[in-house]
Amino acid sequence: MTQINISSHAWSDPELGATLETDDVNEYANEVELPVDIARNGNHLIITTPMVGVKNDQIDLTVNNDVLYLHKSASDFRETKIDNYYMQECHWGALSREIQLPVAVDPVGAKASLHDGVLRIILPILGNRKSRIIKVQ
Repeated sequence: MTQINISSHAWSDPELGATLETDDVNEYANEVELPVDIARNGNHLIITTPMVGVKNDQIDLTVNNDVLYLHKSASDFRETKIDNYYMQECHWGALSREIQLPVAVDPVGAKASLHDGVLRIILPILGNRKSRIIKVQ
């Protein structure tokens, strides 16, 4: 599960006089994961995920034993510090995710690109891992 650290801000509506402490929603915020789409296109696995305000050097990708490890560093996209929010759903901090890939892939041929805030990862699919009979000589 992705860990999201949210500082203790309060949201308030001056007209309603209602205040909601983020401590009340932290339980649900920790359940948020970096969303991904995974599809197969021929002999390639295509993984896409939004990366708004993130630069190439803020993304770390590793494939090991058919698991994709994705980490993004904190974004400096939001430069202005704001004290009072009516709603705060966007997360600009660091995120990590481990994804068990549905098929065996070849990490050597992997490619990744970041365009218009969308990260696209292309992983070549390895041929079927069929069992075979080995004759003793």
